[in-house]
Amino acid sequence: MPIDRRLVLPLLTALVLVLAGCASSPVADSGTPIAPIGPAHVITESGHEGQTVVWGGRLVGISNLADSTELEIVSLPLDRGDRPRLSAEPGVRFIVRHYGFLEPMQYVPGRHVTVLGEVLGLEERLVGEFIYQQPVLIANQLHLWPADPAQWRSRTNFSVGIGIRL
Repeated sequence: MPIDRRLVLPLLTALVLVLAGCASSPVADSGTPIAPIGPAHVITESGHEGQTVVWGGRLVGISNLADSTELEIVSLPLDRGDRPRLSAEPGVRFIVRHYGFLEPMQYVPGRHVTVLGEVLGLEERLVGEFIYQQPVLIANQLHLWPADPAQWRSRTNFSVGIGIRL
């Protein structure tokens, strides 16, 4: 059965819109090989140094150093779009080392981030007076989510039908 040429353009347009609406990562493209490990794996298993990962969570601290900024993050599982899942229990803490300056008034504790980075290893840090082993990532890409989680969703809307507004 031959395809009516008049339908080709509308079908292709619909396909593009559907594919554009799929969840995608703000930090990693589909060609980036991502290791399927989380921060807890780096603490409990050795040999993850140099692997590329996507982690995220809630920012709990920021330190601007002479040539870099370090973010301390409490990990949260990520959804399909690499957004931190706010309803999940927090996991372990990890450090993100970003070479360059990040504005502390923008990267405020309580904000959420997603990071594409390379596992550097473990460092001992104090959490209060407790010595805590924290995985360290070298940031390749960093995404700071809007302060209002309602703005995290894609603004792309697609609907079919007749709308009546009164």
